[in-house]
Amino acid sequence: MASHSVGYPRMGPKRELKFALESFWDGKSSADDLKKVAADLRSSIWKQMADAGIKYIPSNTFSYYDQVLDTTAMLGAVPPRYG
Repeated sequence: MASHSVGYPRMGPKRELKFALESFWDGKSSADDLKKVAADLRSSIWKQMADAGIKYIPSNTFSYYDQVLDTTAMLGAVPPRYG
Protein backbone atom coordinates (compact mmCIF):
# COMPACT_ATOMS: atom_id res chain seq x y z
CA MET A 1 0.00 0.00 0.00
CA ALA A 2 1.31 3.44 -0.92
CA SER A 3 1.37 6.09 1.76
CA HIS A 4 1.41 9.86 1.62
CA SER A 5 1.96 12.70 4.08
CA VAL A 6 0.51 16.17 3.67
CA GLY A 7 3.13 17.79 5.87
CA TYR A 8 5.49 17.43 8.78
CA PRO A 9 6.44 19.67 11.72
CA ARG A 10 9.13 22.03 10.49
CA MET A 11 10.60 23.48 13.70
CA GLY A 12 12.88 20.53 14.37
CA PRO A 13 12.94 18.13 17.32
CA LYS A 14 14.72 20.68 19.50
CA ARG A 15 13.08 23.77 17.91
CA GLU A 16 16.19 24.44 15.84
CA LEU A 17 14.36 26.61 13.30
CA LYS A 18 12.80 28.78 16.02
CA PHE A 19 16.17 29.45 17.63
CA ALA A 20 17.87 30.05 14.25
CA LEU A 21 15.16 32.57 13.29
CA GLU A 22 15.44 34.40 16.60
CA SER A 23 19.22 34.52 16.30
CA PHE A 24 18.92 35.94 12.78
CA TRP A 25 16.31 38.52 13.82
CA ASP A 26 18.56 39.61 16.71
CA GLY A 27 21.50 40.07 14.32
CA LYS A 28 23.51 37.32 16.03
CA SER A 29 23.70 35.11 12.93
CA SER A 30 23.68 35.54 9.17
CA ALA A 31 21.12 34.69 6.52
CA ASP A 32 23.47 31.92 5.39
CA ASP A 33 23.41 30.44 8.91
CA LEU A 34 19.60 30.46 8.87
CA LYS A 35 19.48 28.90 5.39
CA LYS A 36 21.86 26.13 6.54
CA VAL A 37 19.65 25.24 9.51
CA ALA A 38 16.59 25.23 7.25
CA ALA A 39 18.28 23.06 4.61
CA ASP A 40 19.47 20.57 7.23
CA LEU A 41 15.96 20.34 8.71
CA ARG A 42 14.33 19.80 5.31
CA SER A 43 16.84 17.08 4.46
CA SER A 44 16.30 15.39 7.82
CA ILE A 45 12.52 15.51 7.44
CA TRP A 46 12.61 14.04 3.92
CA LYS A 47 14.93 11.25 5.14
CA GLN A 48 12.68 10.47 8.10
CA MET A 49 9.66 10.18 5.82
CA ALA A 50 11.54 8.00 3.32
CA ASP A 51 12.85 5.77 6.12
CA ALA A 52 9.27 5.41 7.40
CA GLY A 53 8.25 4.06 4.00
CA ILE A 54 6.23 7.03 2.84
CA LYS A 55 6.04 6.70 -0.92
CA TYR A 56 4.75 10.17 -1.81
CA ILE A 57 6.84 12.76 0.00
CA PRO A 58 5.37 16.26 -0.27
CA SER A 59 7.33 19.26 -1.44
CA ASN A 60 6.93 23.00 -0.83
CA THR A 61 5.67 22.44 2.71
CA PHE A 62 8.48 24.38 4.39
CA SER A 63 8.11 27.91 5.67
CA TYR A 64 10.57 29.93 7.69
CA TYR A 65 7.78 31.54 9.68
CA ASP A 66 4.25 32.00 8.29
CA GLN A 67 2.84 29.31 5.99
CA VAL A 68 -0.38 31.22 5.32
CA LEU A 69 1.50 34.36 4.27
CA ASP A 70 3.87 32.32 2.08
CA THR A 71 0.94 30.59 0.35
CA THR A 72 -0.90 33.89 -0.10
CA ALA A 73 2.17 35.44 -1.75
CA MET A 74 2.78 32.34 -3.88
CA LEU A 75 -0.79 32.54 -5.22
CA GLY A 76 -0.61 36.29 -5.80
CA ALA A 77 -3.51 36.81 -3.40
CA VAL A 78 -2.00 39.52 -1.18
CA PRO A 79 -4.63 42.30 -0.95
CA PRO A 80 -3.68 45.49 -2.84
CA ARG A 81 -3.76 47.52 0.38
CA TYR A 82 -0.53 45.76 1.42
CA GLY A 83 1.32 46.90 -1.70
